Amino acid sequence: MTPPEPLPPLLPTQHRSPAERLLHGKGVATAVGRGRAEDWTRLDQGVSVHTWRPGPRWSTGRFRVGFHWFDSRELADWTTAPHWHETGPAGGPGGVAGWSQPPTESEIALALCHADPRLRAAALRLAEDGALPAATLPLVLIRCADTDATVRELARAVLDGALCGSGAAADDAARALVPLALLLDLRRHGSWAREAVLDRTGRRGEVVAEAVAELLASRAFACRRAGVRAAASAGLLDAAGAYAAAERETDVSVAVEAARTAVRLSRRAVEADETAREDVLGRFHALMGLRRDPVLARTVLATALDEDLLGPADLVRLAVSHHGRTTRRTALAALLAVHDPSPFLDTLATARDAAVRSAAVERLRTAGRGGELARHLTDSHAPVRALALRELRAAGGDPYAAYRSLCLDPAAVTPAAVTGLAGRRDPEDVPLFHALTRHALGPVRARALAALRMLGALPGDGPVAFADDPDRTVRKTVLRAVRHQPEALRVLLTAAHGDVRATALDLLSTRHGLAQREIAPFLEDPAPSVTRVARGAVRCNRSELPLPFLLDLAAPDRPRAQRAAGLALMHDDGARLLAALRLADDPDATLRWTARGETVRLLRRLEEEVGAPYGDEVRRLVERHASGIPGWQDEIRRRNRTTRGR
Repeated sequence: MTPPEPLPPLLPTQHRSPAERLLHGKGVATAVGRGRAEDWTRLDQGVSVHTWRPGPRWSTGRFRVGFHWFDSRELADWTTAPHWHETGPAGGPGGVAGWSQPPTESEIALALCHADPRLRAAALRLAEDGALPAATLPLVLIRCADTDATVRELARAVLDGALCGSGAAADDAARALVPLALLLDLRRHGSWAREAVLDRTGRRGEVVAEAVAELLASRAFACRRAGVRAAASAGLLDAAGAYAAAERETDVSVAVEAARTAVRLSRRAVEADETAREDVLGRFHALMGLRRDPVLARTVLATALDEDLLGPADLVRLAVSHHGRTTRRTALAALLAVHDPSPFLDTLATARDAAVRSAAVERLRTAGRGGELARHLTDSHAPVRALALRELRAAGGDPYAAYRSLCLDPAAVTPAAVTGLAGRRDPEDVPLFHALTRHALGPVRARALAALRMLGALPGDGPVAFADDPDRTVRKTVLRAVRHQPEALRVLLTAAHGDVRATALDLLSTRHGLAQREIAPFLEDPAPSVTRVARGAVRCNRSELPLPFLLDLAAPDRPRAQRAAGLALMHDDGARLLAALRLADDPDATLRWTARGETVRLLRRLEEEVGAPYGDEVRRLVERHASGIPGWQDEIRRRNRTTRGR
């Protein structure tokens, strides 16, 4: 009879973690699963997290296995794990409590990963008696990078003893530890572990290449990051490969590691061959142009600055055109601190960032180019204009003469030039501002009107004369000028543009106490914005509005804003039900579902049928929609559940 094949090792399940399997007495090989580098570090972290505080702990959750629910403490009671006692049974020095004699493999593994450094040291001292299992050697390697100095020294002595032999067995043991040693190199004290393992490995280059391939193929971010670092250290990665890895990597930490490596390798490539600079910098700018996590761009730029990879032209390019504000300003600061920006002032003056333009304007006078300051007086950013004004005065120029010359030229005048000239507050400029109120550009007309108001030289009708201007900017200027004048606002209630009527109505109702009887006619205004303002103004006193007027307002042939206002302002349940039934098939989706919701609510709320004068039409419409009302209820419930879920 053929003996049955041995079962494969039991791998970690979703119900028990590797640390919990050790707690239940499973062997190290069974608990750790495949034995990859990340499996060992995950095991170490899992035990440490559960043992960092003595005593009972709260439950971390409940698990369902089959038809039964289990508390997490039923699956893993960490109070039974080995722990440290301050004093022994006879009052002597303490030691490990709950430790078998001799300790089992699972107990030793738990102690090696324990949060208490005294337990970790006690487990490592077992090696002096030869009681340390060979399966725990990866955990000993992890302890070589421990944060506790005593544990670290003990682990390194144990590892030296375990790897001191010669032959195929010792070489295989060292080769198996290489991926974990490269992963530990990310830690502060991990370099010793890496060198100790690699020094005892034959065919070092081949072994490192295999370990790097394993790490780069891992799903764990830390492993891929360690693989990038190890590949660069071993010469397995060039600058182009590192840039490609940074561009395709999805995790920011791994991308940052690859980008740093790429920049350092780029610097070495440029030092070895100056002709490679153009290609290297092209890859660098391509990486900086990726619109990903801003941390990546900032880190790459900081590394490039530390490595002195970028020249002034590269810094100017980043300062002018990079999409990240922090990156633009970091590049500008580096340029100003190390290089002379004079050859690049024209380029910097065209930057999208106002801070970069300000830096260029500030240096024009010292560069002997004070005559060019006048063209920056019309910058789109006020601080840049103020800086240009100050610098032009310091250079002995007259900024107002420049502003006046711009305002006299209809083709060259800009809104900023009008504002700058108005800052002088000179009555002699009033005729010029009057002429500019007829300019073809609306923003220029608006600034000219504001200047005339500031000088107190508005025409006889005041700003109201400009309320019908086709440009919205001018109309806003008019409304700002008369917001405290109720007489002028009443005149604007008949303006040609709906936005003017809406703002005037809003200001009158909120600031100047417009009566409701004066507001109600604006519910029928053809402009939706005016109807919405009037609806909000009469909402509190809607019971004073006649029901026939509201029913007519909510008629299906009315504009959308008026239909919505009529339904919202209805203050009688029967009339509201009639209006809602009329709008139940409205072409506007939002209004349609509002009406259907009102229909469902009112039909459920009303205890008796609607009487005259709406009863006949309500019954007819209810019969017409009888087949659809249950579907409306289901859809409303579904929408409410979705809204609550958000």
